[in-house]
Amino acid sequence: MKKVAILSAVNVKHMSLISVYTDILKDLDVQVDLIYMDKYGEDEDFPCDNKFRYEKVINRNWSPVKKALCYLSFIPYAEKILNRNQYDFVIVWNDVAIFMFADYLRKHYRGKYCVNIRDNMKYDRRIFQRRYKKCFFCSAFNTISSKGYLDFLPKGPEYMQIHSLNLSALQGMKIHDHMRVDGEPIRIGFIGYVRFYDRNKKLLDVFKNDSRFELHYYGKGAEILEEYAKENGITNTVFHGSFPVCDTAKYLEQIDIINNLYGNDTLNLQKAISIKFYHALYSRIPILVCDNTYVGVLAKDLGIGFEVRKIDCFMKEALYDWYTSLSFQTLVSSCDRFLQQAMCENKMLKNVFLGCLNDKLPDK
Repeated sequence: MKKVAILSAVNVKHMSLISVYTDILKDLDVQVDLIYMDKYGEDEDFPCDNKFRYEKVINRNWSPVKKALCYLSFIPYAEKILNRNQYDFVIVWNDVAIFMFADYLRKHYRGKYCVNIRDNMKYDRRIFQRRYKKCFFCSAFNTISSKGYLDFLPKGPEYMQIHSLNLSALQGMKIHDHMRVDGEPIRIGFIGYVRFYDRNKKLLDVFKNDSRFELHYYGKGAEILEEYAKENGITNTVFHGSFPVCDTAKYLEQIDIINNLYGNDTLNLQKAISIKFYHALYSRIPILVCDNTYVGVLAKDLGIGFEVRKIDCFMKEALYDWYTSLSFQTLVSSCDRFLQQAMCENKMLKNVFLGCLNDKLPDK
C-alpha cells in the first residue's frame, strides 16, 4: 500500500480546501497521514489513517519573532516523521510549510511532493526567490489559488490553478433560489477566521441599526466585534464564534451577501482569490470586494461583485440600490458558468495527481 503524507503548518479548521486531495484519496487504496502544527490546542477530526499533531499554542498578540520560533520548532518534529515513514508522496499545504520545508523537500523528496501556493509567503522577495525556485522545480507539480500570483512568483517553474471548491463541505446545503424580498433585512455575512477589525468596526458603525441590513459574523474572532457592537448599541447583528468546517454551509444559508472586505494594502490582498468568492458562486449570492484587487475584477466581470472603495453612508445607499436591482437569473447564470470552468480545471489537477501516485510522471 502506498503512503501519502499531508504536511501542514496550520490547524485542520484552516485546511478546508485540502478536500481537493482527500476527496481523491478516499477512493484509493492508499494510507493517508496528516502531519500538522496545532496552534490552538484543539485536537480536531480529520479523515486519515494516522494523525501526527504537534501542539504549540500561539497567542495572536505575541511578537513576530516569538511566533516564528514556535513555528521553527515544528520542523525537526515533522522531518523525523517524514524520514521514518518514507512516504511515496507528500502534499505540502500552506505557504508557511512551503517556506519551512523547501530545502528539505528538494533534497529528500525530489519529484515526490506538490506545493499549494495560497498566499504570498515572501515569494516576491529576491533574497528568497532562488530557494523557492529550486523547490518548485523539484516538485511533481505546483498549484496556485490565484493567477494573480503569477505576477510575483519565480519565473520558470510551471503552475496550475486550483480552484477553492470545497464541495464536500457544502454538501446538502440549501442553495439560494431568490434575492432577499422587499421588507426583509439584507444579511451581510463574514464567514471564517474573523480579522480586519478596524474595517469591520467601521462597517458596523455605518450600518448601525439600519433596519434594511443585518451584519453577521461567524468564526473565530467574532467575539471581538460582538463586544464592540454591545458597547456601541449596535443591535442589527448576529455573531457566532469558532465552528467546524462542516457547518460552513449552514451559515451560508443564513446570509444574502458575502463580506470579502479584506482591504488592498498588501500584495497578497491585491492578488489573492479568497474562498469566500467560491462560497458566493456556489451559494448564488453577491459578494463585497475591495477596489484594486484581482478577486474584485473577477467578481465585477461576473456581475456578482459590489466594489467598495470607502465604507461610508454613500456606499451603504449605493449597495442597497445595487442589490435591489440585481437580476437573480443573471446572477445564477454567471455563477454556474464560472463554476463549470473551475470544475473542469480542477479535474485536470486530479488527473495529474493520480499520475503522480501511479508513477506516471518522469523522474526529476
